[in-house]
Amino acid sequence: MLRSSTSRAVAPLVLVLIASLGFGPVALAQITGAGPGRFVDVIEVEDHDDQADVVVQFTCSLRYIMHQPASESKELRIQLQPLGDCQLPPGTQILGELPPVSGGEHIIDAARVESDVPGQVTLVIDFRKSERYVLAQGVDPRGLRLRLIDRARGRGKVMINEPAGPAVTYAVNLESQPKDFPPEALQLARDRLHVPVFVSQAVVDEETWYRLRAGPYDKRGDAERVLNQALADYPRAWLAIGDDVTSAAGARGGETLPAVERIGSDPALDPAALAKLVADARAAMTARNYALAITTLTKLQRQPEFPQRAAMQELLGLARERSGQLAHAKAEYEEYLRRYPAGEAAERIARRLATLRAASTSARTGTGGGAAAATGWSINGGVAQMYRYDGTTVSNTAAPGSTVVPNDSQTQQQNSLYNDVDVLAKRRGERFDVTARISAGYAKNFAGSSATSANDSTKRVSVASFEFADRQWGLLARVGRQSQNSGGVLGTFDGAFASWQMLPSLGLNVAAGYPVEQTNGGLQRQRSFWAVAIPYAPPGAHWDASVFFAQQRFDGLTDRRGTGFEARLLLPRSSLTVLYDYDVYFHSLNAAALLGTMQLPDRWSLSFDAEKRNAPVISLRNALIGQNATSISDLQTVFTDDEILQYARDRTAVSSNYSLTATRPMGQRFQFSATVDASKIDATPASGGVPAQPGTGMTLAYQAQIYGSNLWRKGDFNVVSIAYADTETGKIASLAGTTRMPIGGDWRLGPRLTIDHRQLASDGSTELSFLPSVLLDYQHGRRLLQFEAGGQLGKRDSTLQTQNTKRYYVSLAYRIGF
Repeated sequence: MLRSSTSRAVAPLVLVLIASLGFGPVALAQITGAGPGRFVDVIEVEDHDDQADVVVQFTCSLRYIMHQPASESKELRIQLQPLGDCQLPPGTQILGELPPVSGGEHIIDAARVESDVPGQVTLVIDFRKSERYVLAQGVDPRGLRLRLIDRARGRGKVMINEPAGPAVTYAVNLESQPKDFPPEALQLARDRLHVPVFVSQAVVDEETWYRLRAGPYDKRGDAERVLNQALADYPRAWLAIGDDVTSAAGARGGETLPAVERIGSDPALDPAALAKLVADARAAMTARNYALAITTLTKLQRQPEFPQRAAMQELLGLARERSGQLAHAKAEYEEYLRRYPAGEAAERIARRLATLRAASTSARTGTGGGAAAATGWSINGGVAQMYRYDGTTVSNTAAPGSTVVPNDSQTQQQNSLYNDVDVLAKRRGERFDVTARISAGYAKNFAGSSATSANDSTKRVSVASFEFADRQWGLLARVGRQSQNSGGVLGTFDGAFASWQMLPSLGLNVAAGYPVEQTNGGLQRQRSFWAVAIPYAPPGAHWDASVFFAQQRFDGLTDRRGTGFEARLLLPRSSLTVLYDYDVYFHSLNAAALLGTMQLPDRWSLSFDAEKRNAPVISLRNALIGQNATSISDLQTVFTDDEILQYARDRTAVSSNYSLTATRPMGQRFQFSATVDASKIDATPASGGVPAQPGTGMTLAYQAQIYGSNLWRKGDFNVVSIAYADTETGKIASLAGTTRMPIGGDWRLGPRLTIDHRQLASDGSTELSFLPSVLLDYQHGRRLLQFEAGGQLGKRDSTLQTQNTKRYYVSLAYRIGF
């Protein structure tokens, strides 16, 4: 949902259109804008059985540029371009921030906002472990969605129809040697590949050999993907197929498991009754009614030995595993191996048992597997504060020989304290789950209200929702303030969301409520909406898709009526995300986006993004842009309904964005990245008393970066970037260098320097700026402390006067997760 209020003047629209490229015009008396204060409103994590969705809500419009690495990592860096409503002049030095994170305490360790390139926002997400992901921006550029794939390592990936033949596991053999590997070798392999690593043994010609391996994997495709990744650092690596078992399948390690039912404790049933119980158990498993299946299978477990009992024992373990009773599942699997050591499913069950044991000791918890699948209450969240002081002074002096009286000096100041809290309370039961979450904050502005200061002190409530889920029937209902960037929903809203998994591959999602323009306000009933989406995800497939329809009303009139689809494809060496949204009421394409990644020969990776969007999203309310009216009813006193519809179309510009990024590792410590970005905003016609707005033409921007790690000290991170753009407003070139260096324990030091040079077409002036800064941070688990200080020295020369800019800022922030 669009959160910005409609402008009443033409000038702000001009600035929005031009600055959407990131290279807007700069007046001679320009003073660096304070921007939105913060860029990220909240990061909301929704954890499911075999995937997790990370929804990022921005406080203003940010256009996706690129992300690194392409599809899998422990640390993800997403680069974004602030658009016009962020009110941030191009090339501005962006301060760091610690955005609120709601949920996902066992998925995300930390999130922070940095700036690798001047004028661009870098959102950094540190995962608890290496994750595979796809990401895309929805119809509204005020949000971004990230989907984590293949999260489940046990419960979510076990199928009823698994083959009964011998189970096969896969591993990647990195190195082999006749002596054991030291712990440092295992840690190095983990750091390089970001996957589990273990050591196995094999006897060859009566000599014991030690094998350093990555894995194990149930799917050959997963192992081959890791093998391709490993060959750069381990050229002799090879694929191992079912030739050993990891230590995760070893002893219990002192774990106490629940008791199992004793065989033969009930009198024997007649064959017909027994056959009916077996059929009922299988039917309950097929219907995913695991509570009923456990009850039925437990009755069968108490029967004396019968031909199908071994298969029923396996199903009982599977039913308990899928319902989240992992300790009971391990007990039932061990009972199978004890009673049927030569059974046809023995190897398969041994593999499941190994996976469950490994998950309970090393995998992250959460509903996708591991300890958090146990029943009971859990409460987590975090508190954070950030103090920021930012002062800028711009003074003008007459150029030599000029008789012009220079403009007066201007001063801008930001002096604010941001306070945030987020809490998530969840109760997981045998069948039902209950979740309540809130993310709220208070921003105190000490500078007061003035034309050049930040906004007044504000309160915000980004998330306040209550959720109920029934795993047996695949139902979920959520009410309250929540965020969504898919299925026809455009961001934060107050209302209700319901989901029903009708079939294992087919679902139904329904949402309705009131869009939230600003999270610092209460219930806003001027606009309302409802949306329906049908997601389809074939079991075991590498793709999923969803079709949707959404209708929105404003002042009792149709505001938007959109329909479209979303689809994602994830293959071992590539990914693709497609979005299409068409407004059938205005007969206008709202958004069409194609985003993908692929791995090429010689270790090259390619990422591309092609988008065509309405800016802003077309709606009836767009007719108010440039008008003195504040409601549609005001316009109706002057214009006809057909004219208002046409004005809404006229005020909606069309933007086109295309980017291509190529990356390649350079040895073990460096990575090269180059991006070409093309952007254009079309002209809008004059109508209803609002003048025409010219288009921007196609603007090309180029950017090259070199990432280096472990250069000065182990664990350091370094970026050197060069950016250049030749636009209608002028030529902009910048050179930036950033370092993050461990200095002891969990402390890191990050100096940064940017040199920015501009040639402005408006008056032929040139501007040169130096922007130094330093960042000191401490991160240990979910505790993060960050201090940043910096400034700007700039000089702009024209034929009439010289402008000098001095800026200095400090920021101190911390976040404590619990």
